[in-house]
Amino acid sequence: MTVIDTEVLGAQAGEADGVPLERLEAEIIGWSGDLAAATARLLELVAVFDRREGWKAWGCRSAAHWLSWKCGESLHTAREKVRVARALDDLPSIAGAFRAGELSYSKVRAITRVACRADDAEWRDIARSATGAELDRIVSAVRNSLDRDENRDARRAFRRRHAKRSTRQDGLAEIRIVAPRDMIDTVWAAAETVTSRLIDDAVGGSGRTRREIIDEHDGLGALRCDAFTHLAERAAAASPAAAERGDIGRLQLVLDTDFITDVSASTDAVDGEATLGGTRIAPEIAMRWSCDIRASVIVEDGGHVHDEGRNCRTLNRRLRRALHRRDHGTCRFPGCGATSWLHAHHIIHWTRGGPTDLTNLVSICSFHHHQVHEGGWNVAIVDDNVVWSDPDGIPATIEPLTGDGTRTAAIDVPVHDG
Repeated sequence: MTVIDTEVLGAQAGEADGVPLERLEAEIIGWSGDLAAATARLLELVAVFDRREGWKAWGCRSAAHWLSWKCGESLHTAREKVRVARALDDLPSIAGAFRAGELSYSKVRAITRVACRADDAEWRDIARSATGAELDRIVSAVRNSLDRDENRDARRAFRRRHAKRSTRQDGLAEIRIVAPRDMIDTVWAAAETVTSRLIDDAVGGSGRTRREIIDEHDGLGALRCDAFTHLAERAAAASPAAAERGDIGRLQLVLDTDFITDVSASTDAVDGEATLGGTRIAPEIAMRWSCDIRASVIVEDGGHVHDEGRNCRTLNRRLRRALHRRDHGTCRFPGCGATSWLHAHHIIHWTRGGPTDLTNLVSICSFHHHQVHEGGWNVAIVDDNVVWSDPDGIPATIEPLTGDGTRTAAIDVPVHDG
């Protein structure tokens, strides 16, 4: 580490005019070395922060976005610093020279575009002896040579793209996509955009922080999963053919008559079968799907089609507009207020005789639609009021069925013991 001359350091800009040039030169070089060493330390910390995903706690999309926000960097500069920080983890010789102040950030930024662990020390020595301009020309020539090889690799990579679905033993399923980097980046960027919109929408006027929203929705990874689902639903719904059929792609929800009978009777055990896309699904999932999401419905009786073409009691355009006006286009779940990806929830499900009209419908976002059907939450109409109860049956909020676009706190709600 260079020792700084405090006499020059303490001088005002005007007073430095009288300092000998050789001392000014030494100070400039010394400060440059110290600046490089400090930048190296900064990037070490950024690399650790990125690996530990500390930026997620702030609801940021990446370490670069956090760096841009918290440290005042431009987004381009922040991305470059994160890139260099990640690269240095695998380049010990270059990282050591950087920490010692022997290489400037400019030089390190250039050589990390082409260096690898095998030639790490060689690039360190080249950077030490070359000027910044010379190093830029050397790196540019090497990159052009590599690009020619990468073009051949890119063609091979494109031909190897594939997607595969597999079912796990724990009731979950996986989709694995292997594709060229730019294709994956496109898909991921779209999901990140929708994820951010989901968080912003849920924050709305609720008074909660992004961190609270992320925790409530089971973490950022779960929100990204929701975002992929929304993207797929919107893409399928945008197809004119799908709109005409009234389905989501090629999915079919099939309910046999025993299922309808058991659900209608509100029995504890549902012996009937419900399948979605040929795969058996839980009764709660079938109820949610048939509540409002557009799907072609076939009701079977002993293998014979009993009723085909019903549209799951989905709302017509006039009724959906009326519901939107009544609920002010917001999710009516306690404390939510989201305005995007809303479903029309049948308070009394249509399989149990509930009508598809305003007195039996409530707007609810897709996340809280899951909470109602699979999470145990309940909503009911009592004396023209919407009453929400948690999974233990304890009332959470009461608000008028007509709605006023705001969340209403619980009012004189009797609390059940236990």
